[in-house]
Amino acid sequence: MNKHQLILILLLSSNVLWAAGKIGYVDMNILISESPQILQANQNLTAEFEAENQKISQQESDLSSLEKRITQEGPLMTTDELLKLQERARILERQVRRAKEDLKDAITIRNSQMVDEVQAELKKVVTEYAENNGFDAILINAILYVNDEVDITDEILAQLRQSHNQ
Repeated sequence: MNKHQLILILLLSSNVLWAAGKIGYVDMNILISESPQILQANQNLTAEFEAENQKISQQESDLSSLEKRITQEGPLMTTDELLKLQERARILERQVRRAKEDLKDAITIRNSQMVDEVQAELKKVVTEYAENNGFDAILINAILYVNDEVDITDEILAQLRQSHNQ
């Protein structure tokens, strides 16, 4: 390689580096798992469905008591009494199963809504941080290696905590 080729390579690489500007990296998995907004959303979700969850727990307890009664007292009952009790148990079991499925679906939908809301807030905070600190690009997750100086996850997490406390 001659001297001119080396100079040309250095000039081209310096232009590429200059064109890249200031780049930061944010680990969104950390932000999503540790941000107070997500923690609050999870608490809200738990509280929102607590009554329904308790109702299902009560139905499960009732079903267990009914099944225990069938097992213990069934041999002493008339056939009609036993059949009626078994039918009540089957109906209650179906109700519990349906209630669990409905609750699971409702939680999934609500969780998705909450995650969307929090992700929008995370995006806003990251964007504001980038603009206020002169970043040209912020990269997320699919990065094989990132220098600690480029990783701004902790700074973003601190801002999320600060904005949550306001």
